Amino acid sequence: MKFQPSIIILYLFLFPYLIPANANPGPKCSALPGYRERIEEYVDSLAVFDTHEHLFNPEELKNTYFLDFTLLLHQNMYDDLVSSGMPNSVYNQLFNQPLKATEKWKIIEPYWNKSFNTASCRVILLSIKELYGIDSLNGSTVDSLSYRIKQAYSGDWFNHVIKDLCKIDNVIQETDFIGVNRPYVSYTDKFSDWITATRKYRIDSLSVAQMEPINNLEDYVRSMSIAFEEAIKMGMVAVKINVAYSRSLNFEKVSHEIAEKVFTQIKNGNESHSVSFKDAKPLQDYMLRRLLDMAGRYKLPVTFHTGLQAGKGNMIENSNPALLSNLFFDYPNLKFILYHGSYPFGGILSSLAKIFSNVYLDMNWLYAISPSYAKQYLNECLETVPVSKIMAFGGDQRCVENTYGQLMIAKKIISEVLSDKVHEGYITEYEAKTIARLILHDNGIQVYKIKNTPPVTRQ
Repeated sequence: MKFQPSIIILYLFLFPYLIPANANPGPKCSALPGYRERIEEYVDSLAVFDTHEHLFNPEELKNTYFLDFTLLLHQNMYDDLVSSGMPNSVYNQLFNQPLKATEKWKIIEPYWNKSFNTASCRVILLSIKELYGIDSLNGSTVDSLSYRIKQAYSGDWFNHVIKDLCKIDNVIQETDFIGVNRPYVSYTDKFSDWITATRKYRIDSLSVAQMEPINNLEDYVRSMSIAFEEAIKMGMVAVKINVAYSRSLNFEKVSHEIAEKVFTQIKNGNESHSVSFKDAKPLQDYMLRRLLDMAGRYKLPVTFHTGLQAGKGNMIENSNPALLSNLFFDYPNLKFILYHGSYPFGGILSSLAKIFSNVYLDMNWLYAISPSYAKQYLNECLETVPVSKIMAFGGDQRCVENTYGQLMIAKKIISEVLSDKVHEGYITEYEAKTIARLILHDNGIQVYKIKNTPPVTRQ
């Protein structure tokens, strides 16, 4: 049968009107006008679950020499100053000596002028502008800023910033600085002393601290178990593992017999005796897996520092999340939460979270590393990973000012990514708001099993 040209022309003319009304509109935006503003307002209105902090106790800050503008340099901007050439030897001058703010600035200024472009610097500048009304950081502003910081901390500044300004209703705090006793603060704990040992002195120190003998491998595991159970009593909600600072994240299966031989080799030396990492690795791998066993018994999630490490001179290949794959297979009932978007291994982390049902990704710190990377990464994650497995904010900061500044950047990025997805027709406005609530709040509550009960006071 042949179609007449006139019929073909008529069909082509009518074709757009023959598409069903409920067909996928493709890339064309079908959202009602004003969706970007509504999404931004919604994101800003949300309560936030802060998945990771190292916040100083505000009361203890009053007894330090850095309750001034240098408070804001901890730790990320300080690392950038060192990266730009500032000697590590100035650390004590900046933080442990009673220098005037202007004297400290003279030390910092040459290196600040070399590193003012970094995201860590932008976080600081945003926070001092919004919180203290100061537009720039220089020799003429550090005195005024330092004065305003001292005045703020004379009141309940910590709660005001976290609760009133950030709308954070839960904080997961690492036990580096455990004195932040607030009903909305929960804790992670580390057991690195047991899983990175290479020296007899380390083992003997644990024995003395617990007043428990450690003579064999069984004693060593029991010592870690005692510390673990004590942490449970103190309100630990997750185990934190950050050993990539000192070793690879590859943890192999090791028999009790082999681990016992390594333990005996370390323990039988003199007080200063140590072994190489290569020789100690079987014991460390064995102890890490016993730690995972303990987490499994208490049904606690396990968090891993992956990707970029703070400080300088670290081996980035140690923290590639792909090295953890065998643990994901071996512990299918444990929830593994991988920090920092694994920067710069983001694509690998997204792949792991997609193919392993027990792997979750956490974007804490990422916005202060690279906002543009965070935006690209979140965009990709929303296309690859179930939304229930994404946690989008944690400050990973030492002071509330920098948590505030980073959260402002995070909210802007989240709003932009979700709005762009709506514009493309990938999600609806309703779905965008649902995603925002899940990744900023609800997923953290669910994964960490947080209840609205005050934690045990930690001294």
